[in-house]
Amino acid sequence: MPTSHRAPVTVARLERFRPTHGWANRLLWVDLSDRTIRAEPLDPYVPDYIGGRGLAARLAWDLCPEPVDPFAPANPLMFLPGALTGSRSPYSGRTAVCSFSPQAYPHPWFTRSNMGHHWGAELKRAGYDGLIVTGASDSPVQLIIRDDEVTIAPADDLWGLDAYDAQEAARHAFGADLRTVTIGPAGERLSRIATIHTATSSAAGQGGFGAVMGAKRLKAISVAGSGTVSIAHEEAFQTLVRLVGEGIRTYRRPPNTAALTERLQQVCPGGRVRPYACTAACPTPCNAYYSNVRGVAMPDRVWEGHWTCVGSLFRGVPERGGVYDWALGEAAGLEMNVLSNRYGLNQWEIIIGMVPWLERCGWAGLLSEWDGRPIDWRSPHFWAEFLHALAYREGLGDALAEGGVRAAQALGLGPGLIGRSYTAWGYAGHWDGHGSLANYLVFPYWVVSALQWMSDTRDPYSSSHGYVQNVMRWSPLGAMRNPVNKGPAVTWDEMRGIGQKVYGSPDAVDPHSGYAHKAFPAYYHDLRSVMKDALPTDDQVFPLIYSVTSEDRFFRVGGIEGPAVDSHLFRLGTGVDWDEAAFAHAAERIYTLERALNVRHWGRDRAMDEQALSGFDYEENWQSPELDAKHTLDREAFRPVADEYYRHLGWDVASGRPTEERLVALGLGGVHAPMMAGAAAAEERRLARQAADGAAPAAP
Repeated sequence: MPTSHRAPVTVARLERFRPTHGWANRLLWVDLSDRTIRAEPLDPYVPDYIGGRGLAARLAWDLCPEPVDPFAPANPLMFLPGALTGSRSPYSGRTAVCSFSPQAYPHPWFTRSNMGHHWGAELKRAGYDGLIVTGASDSPVQLIIRDDEVTIAPADDLWGLDAYDAQEAARHAFGADLRTVTIGPAGERLSRIATIHTATSSAAGQGGFGAVMGAKRLKAISVAGSGTVSIAHEEAFQTLVRLVGEGIRTYRRPPNTAALTERLQQVCPGGRVRPYACTAACPTPCNAYYSNVRGVAMPDRVWEGHWTCVGSLFRGVPERGGVYDWALGEAAGLEMNVLSNRYGLNQWEIIIGMVPWLERCGWAGLLSEWDGRPIDWRSPHFWAEFLHALAYREGLGDALAEGGVRAAQALGLGPGLIGRSYTAWGYAGHWDGHGSLANYLVFPYWVVSALQWMSDTRDPYSSSHGYVQNVMRWSPLGAMRNPVNKGPAVTWDEMRGIGQKVYGSPDAVDPHSGYAHKAFPAYYHDLRSVMKDALPTDDQVFPLIYSVTSEDRFFRVGGIEGPAVDSHLFRLGTGVDWDEAAFAHAAERIYTLERALNVRHWGRDRAMDEQALSGFDYEENWQSPELDAKHTLDREAFRPVADEYYRHLGWDVASGRPTEERLVALGLGGVHAPMMAGAAAAEERRLARQAADGAAPAAP
């Protein structure tokens, strides 16, 4: 809890450095321990590390030769917009948030999250390519950034407020023009599933980074900028932006808000729904914003907010049976959506991981009460009490605030059931075909998911939807499930043609192909995930592969093939004369450096990667209508696919570590020696822990 000491006000006026096209050429550094504020040029890092997630990888490598505890003052919390954030580049409002993760398990990897809305664009217009916060205040503080003036101010009056009320209070105190991100009560109490919130449901959800802000006693960061982002080839850039928007709008259309309003008013007279864009520079608003919705659990409150991603499942899906069967409906579902956002809680963790696990514990007769009252997932009142207890760490909520995986261990509650909801690294299932029941995915496509899950530091599908999601939504499989992408399904012959064109083999997307040709799509979309987090673009839309208008159903715009649009936007925006191959080379540099960082910190290797595969040993959730049985992961068939995947990445097949040859080829020649020295030190730490615990050392 905050101390009675009130922080002083610290104000700094910062110098500017010569900007370039795309980049402001300025990083903002704030140390909350000694209250220092400084600016440094970005020049050493670009264009090689592009922006966003790419900058985070390089900064973490330079700053952190050893791992850092997520709650330690030394943990750097990074807010990094992309190279084209603040421009009209499609969906470029996304901001990478990176740090050592409280949520990650069993190791607090340095990893990332992303948030949309307008905060990142405002930071770029204020003249910053990123904000890095280190140290920790001994009392609550907030940051106010107005162009060159940066202020560390007390936040005692904000501490204790929920995320949205804190934003309103900050804007009331310092200016209505500010864009503000905050934490809620969950972050203040160091919940490992705490989020960082913009003014809407767009949040840095995964990673637990709200708790990192809480540990630093940093309640809010507000920014207002008066500048612009310079574009190198303005006319050509704006033309491409317009054509891309027109192309995407042929299939990605706004929600039918009239129908949604009519449905809402059946249970909530006076309620309204309107289209909503969840991020800056969005050419295709696809969210629905609800307003004037009377509370059900709290009938004295009127709520507003928008559904995004998994939040809509708070309504429940009773027709599915089993998990998600709580049937709260529109009004109560929105109420729980808004409440969880205000508390600063990770919705994916709650809906996809924690509650399904608790439900399974109930079905198994292991759990029937919640702190002395019956569990009733069909009651909005129970849900409201559950979310409150989770945010404020009350009763059983204290253990659950550590996240489902840690809670299962601490409580000894259904440890054999937790794997049905949590795929790996402390994260609930997501596009894996086994853990998550929210993403319809069948064999053989989850073979690609298994490769990406085992090599990442978190749930990989904040950035890697491009293969599994799009195959399921565009192919005849998706047409059977009311696809998000409007228009006729892509036939299997057309899918095979696109598989040949993009992945080098029709088997990459063929429903009967089994394990064949799945390594390259995983590798290809690993790099694409970096591009989307560094440029940035929208993860649900890019890379642009499928079309409803072209004869072969492959996306093209302005004479450019869809997957090359990212590199063209980068070249026209920044003036850096990279072709598509050079842009992909930079993305591979970033992805490989992320891997090297985890080898250096934790001795990460292939054996560690393969711990993630247990989440695929269960029978898949759905059976492909093209096949005659459900599948589980065949380890023998999968092993050569993983071998090929490591070879594509330039990682040693036996160890899973980047080879010196590949590091040199990527311009990372100085990385190999410290990476291996760090791995040796990590092994020494592991053996020391085993000795301290009285455990026999494991065989090498």
